[in-house]
Amino acid sequence: MRFFSRISVVLNLLSGFSQAVSVTSTRSYNISNDPEGSVHLNALAFQQHALTTFGDYQYVAYYATATGYGRHYVNLGRRRVTPTLGEWQTFAFTDYMQTTLDEHNTISMGISGDGKIHLSFDHHDVPLNYRVSTSGIAKTIPTSWTQSTFGGFVTHSLPGSTGPWTPLTYPRFERLANGDLIMEFRIGQSGAGDSYIHRYSTSTGQWSAVGKYLQGQDNNAYINGITSQNGKLYVSWTVRETPDASTNHDFYFAYSEDDGKTWKASSGATVSKPITPSTSGIKVYTIPQRSEIMNQEAQCADSKGRFHALMRDRSSGTAKWYHYLRTSDGKFSKNPINVAISTPPYLQYRGKVAAAGDNLIAILPEAPKEQVTIWASTAGGNFQDWKSLATITNMAGEPLVDYERLATSGVLSVFVRQGGPYGTRKVQVWDFELSLS
Repeated sequence: MRFFSRISVVLNLLSGFSQAVSVTSTRSYNISNDPEGSVHLNALAFQQHALTTFGDYQYVAYYATATGYGRHYVNLGRRRVTPTLGEWQTFAFTDYMQTTLDEHNTISMGISGDGKIHLSFDHHDVPLNYRVSTSGIAKTIPTSWTQSTFGGFVTHSLPGSTGPWTPLTYPRFERLANGDLIMEFRIGQSGAGDSYIHRYSTSTGQWSAVGKYLQGQDNNAYINGITSQNGKLYVSWTVRETPDASTNHDFYFAYSEDDGKTWKASSGATVSKPITPSTSGIKVYTIPQRSEIMNQEAQCADSKGRFHALMRDRSSGTAKWYHYLRTSDGKFSKNPINVAISTPPYLQYRGKVAAAGDNLIAILPEAPKEQVTIWASTAGGNFQDWKSLATITNMAGEPLVDYERLATSGVLSVFVRQGGPYGTRKVQVWDFELSLS
């Protein structure tokens, strides 16, 4: 697709005892027109890895209009990002028509170590929709980039594994250190659901059930993500009592050292599976209902063994984004992200956090101004010395991050949805080249 801007910039070199991050150049790309319709189907916070890098290529999954209002195809794009930067190539899966105008019904993508691309899409309390490439096309790169090259077809179960498969919402993929892939999703409904993990084996090409790991008690967990780093799986969440988002409450955390088979509280104490809201040691912070907690915000883990989460609440009387930090010795802290942006509106536009060395990057949408602002803080400043890195204007959605490319190449790639009318509104990827000094 068309490359349309390159702006060489050096923005706000950050101070601190740790290495500080700066932006050395910015590029932006139009991928496609965003679909016509009354809801957002691209750029939602719970799309885990809709933009990701594997090897020398970056991949993006998004909806584009198929044939008129409310009719969409899943699209898949790729481009070479190393050693040279290539043009975007895209195609549509024309054998499946997405027609539900519901912001839950997004696309998530995972790439297993054998190079197979896994997609799951179009869910809100419905049976699983899943497809996988018939070969490792992200490892043995085909010259042609079409649906026929991808192969595969939509299935409603994971080959080799056992359900339940419905009513399913919020599929997420995460690659493990050995190249296997896990898939996490909710079975049940808002206010009454449980969370499950399945594992794809690169040695067998089959899935197996790891099992239910979060169980509601007439309520359900809304996770900020599931993160594999340093040989551990990390998960954090809030709990909702009813379908009404105002009943979100509290901050919970757990981690696993065996890829989700067993789980521990932050203290290191093993807890029984499935974990419930009343499991001892799991709740880290008490935050009452009606505190304007936004579910499914963001989390990441860094190479130093620290865990970071981004969530907002109004516990201070004013809605603020908060940075939750767990150090490698298991101690938690919660601090407001005090930056010069508008008060985050309730139920509008969630952000992301990402780690780069000893730096934490916060990608925060500013809904009243229709822009995304990017900030960084340092470990040396206790992650409270926030400085501005960049601003993306004309945004109406929730930014997504390519964590793999950031970790391997030092490039912050952000997937965004523009504001404005259908026909001019684009889905885009922005690249921010970072340097440490």
